[in-house]
Amino acid sequence: MNTLLRKRSTVSSFILAVSILILSYYIFISIWPILFNVYMSLSKTDLMTGWTFVWFKNYISLFKDPIFLKALVNNIIYLVVMVSVGIGTSLITAALIHKTSGFAKKAYLALFFLPVVTSLVAISLIWKLLYYPNVGVFASIISSVFQLNPPLFLASPKTALLSIIFMDIWKDTGLRTVILHAGMEEIPESIYDASKIDGASTLTHFFKITIPLLRPQIIFLAAVYSINALRVFTPIYMMTGNPPGGPAHSTQVLVMRMYQEAFYSTHFGKGAAIAMIVFVLLFALVILEVKSFQQKWEY
Repeated sequence: MNTLLRKRSTVSSFILAVSILILSYYIFISIWPILFNVYMSLSKTDLMTGWTFVWFKNYISLFKDPIFLKALVNNIIYLVVMVSVGIGTSLITAALIHKTSGFAKKAYLALFFLPVVTSLVAISLIWKLLYYPNVGVFASIISSVFQLNPPLFLASPKTALLSIIFMDIWKDTGLRTVILHAGMEEIPESIYDASKIDGASTLTHFFKITIPLLRPQIIFLAAVYSINALRVFTPIYMMTGNPPGGPAHSTQVLVMRMYQEAFYSTHFGKGAAIAMIVFVLLFALVILEVKSFQQKWEY
């Protein structure tokens, strides 16, 4: 009996020790950095000459900064276009692949998925070359095939942001297509057969049956790519020169602005304030995602 009690005591002590270690790790990795960032966002510091507690002056200064406001608007544009066009084109691609079968279906899915597993840095550099005005592939095609004056793409404030968004949409088309195609595979054929008896067309199937029954996948993708759009950094940094975010701040986004305030200008308080704003926006998106997935779907 005493041996059994000692064993139970040893196991309980071990569980308690492991729990304390996990909790300490979680506090050190997650909670402490957030609290430290909150404190930094309420301070003025360059991390070398001391700290001055300024309360909410960093936040007030940011919302008076036209470059920050431009970055916020650009992020909203990035989010709206990335989610709407990205999911829309992927729905069409997935529907077309769904109509194929056998080896062709597997080959198409693999082909579309290749850019997903390719480095975003490498893809950004390649597309930067493709976008070169006059000598780039896209400019050459537009001028030689369509006999039109090609846009300046990344060199023009009017087209730079949309050019980067288009590249980002292309890169992840394969992932969205695979997820949506998997959802289409799960829709019972009996639903389509019943609608055919009522005289429904292919377009009716797509808009009245396929899209409504893909609602869980669409909401999931919208949430994920909304989050990605708010924290976009790599393609902006790799494709827009030095300093990144040009031309004329037309591709400036929140994370890029945070990076520049903190590491270019050594305004770490402002950088931390932007980080907190991004955190709040991301947290709100996660809450929306959780609420959306609390709903139940039935065929």
